[in-house]
Amino acid sequence: MRRIADTNILVRYLTGDDQEAAIKATAIIKNGVEVLPETIPEALYVLTSKTLYAIPRLAATEAMLTLLDDITIEKKETIRQALKIYGETKLDYVDCLLITEGLSGTEILSFNRKLQYEMKRRMQTS
Repeated sequence: MRRIADTNILVRYLTGDDQEAAIKATAIIKNGVEVLPETIPEALYVLTSKTLYAIPRLAATEAMLTLLDDITIEKKETIRQALKIYGETKLDYVDCLLITEGLSGTEILSFNRKLQYEMKRRMQTS
């Protein structure tokens, strides 16, 4: 049977802010769990939101990158690359994911100038 963790499990595991929940979340993660790729942007939002945890963007990115080593998730390397771009820029996570797909040869269609600029810049340096 599949075991899929929700965002709140990831947040408790990463922040430890609720000790009892953090212990349970750690056990869930350490016993093997899957995370849906769609959970990543929600977790980033919760961690970096000024009204929630207000964790600096780079620290949240580093925590999420470490988390990837502890979970099962589809497209892990794509997500890892997108998180790295997210930590280096001010772009939204989904834009970073699109850039990662674009760098792997997928044609990305967008009117977003910041996304287009960053993708072009990265393509020139790779």
